[in-house]
Amino acid sequence: MINLNIMISNSQKSFPKLILMLFALAHFHSANAQQNEGFSAVIGANIGQEDNVFRSSEELSDEFLQLAPALKLTELYESVQLDAQYKGNYRQYNDLSDLSYAEHEVSLKGQYKHTAKFSSELTLGYSDEIEEPGTTNAISAVSEEFNEIATSSVKVAGTYGTIKSKGQIKVAYDLAKRRYDNNNQSFRDYDSNKLTGTFFYRLAPKTRLMLEASTDELSYVNNEVFDASATQYRYLAGVEWAATAKTTGIFKIGYQDINYDDELLNDISGLAYYLDMVWKPNTYTSIKLGADRSTKESAIQGLPSFISETYSVWVDHNFTAKSKVGFNYSYRKDEFSSSQARSDNLSAIEAKYTYALKRSLEVYIDYTHKKRSSDFAIYDYDSNIYMLGIDWLID
Repeated sequence: MINLNIMISNSQKSFPKLILMLFALAHFHSANAQQNEGFSAVIGANIGQEDNVFRSSEELSDEFLQLAPALKLTELYESVQLDAQYKGNYRQYNDLSDLSYAEHEVSLKGQYKHTAKFSSELTLGYSDEIEEPGTTNAISAVSEEFNEIATSSVKVAGTYGTIKSKGQIKVAYDLAKRRYDNNNQSFRDYDSNKLTGTFFYRLAPKTRLMLEASTDELSYVNNEVFDASATQYRYLAGVEWAATAKTTGIFKIGYQDINYDDELLNDISGLAYYLDMVWKPNTYTSIKLGADRSTKESAIQGLPSFISETYSVWVDHNFTAKSKVGFNYSYRKDEFSSSQARSDNLSAIEAKYTYALKRSLEVYIDYTHKKRSSDFAIYDYDSNIYMLGIDWLID
């Protein structure tokens, strides 16, 4: 039997202080507040079964119980907006109980409107999560626990102009620190310093052209054996639109370049693009299209990053006011350097049916199939995941 007490105990040990901080902020109210936007939450729970937990050639099957709370508090003041968010994911396995984990993500964001045209924001973030098996270029081997990653981040941004202005400029500076806690993955620990500048030009009432440039310095902290430190550049041009009530989206295309500090590593450069579009052909159907071509970090020590292309489509259809169905498909192609002579194809298909027992309570059944095929059979896997769950909406 799945032991709920163990799951709750593990989560309490791993993350008590950050939870307390969030709820302390959520219940703090200033006397100067002009409007309280309030608190909202989604509490999710499901039971499920997966026939290949590690996404490896050695297929191990197990059942699991999962809890997934998502909490948000928004406060509005005269010229300040404060947002506090928490997302949790607690999973307890039945037979493979040592794999049970608790994921946490917290963010605190403050936005200040200095004048009618100038605003700034500060965002603090922290996450403690596992790395999903089969998503990197490394072999998905069976181990005692999943890779655990702790990431802390700070973002400072400034914007001149509004979304209705003829022109708008945004500048953002991101600091991030990522650390792996287990499974001898510390060679992937890095610090990131990223600067991004974006210019928007209004072409039509609901269409804006954009130019974006960014530089990201990645410094690997455990580089005695292998140093993957590099500077990444991206130069993109695109369009952002909400032309009609039926379609909205953003598309960017341009050039990317990675320059490694180690001269023995080959730099990577070439095409980069990004698409995020939503099309609503009618009031009960929504279709979302996505595409991305960018570089991904190598999880194999001694090998550099690689080019990855991802394409996805999501379709949601409401049969009635209470029932809906969703179909998702994604495809990813990873191309490695010629010295590796390897390419991988990853795909995922998901079907989900949801029924609303009432406005704030939904039940669902979900099936997902994930697959990777590679030039080398040791990287291949198939995985089937079945879930039965419930979502409680609080607002």
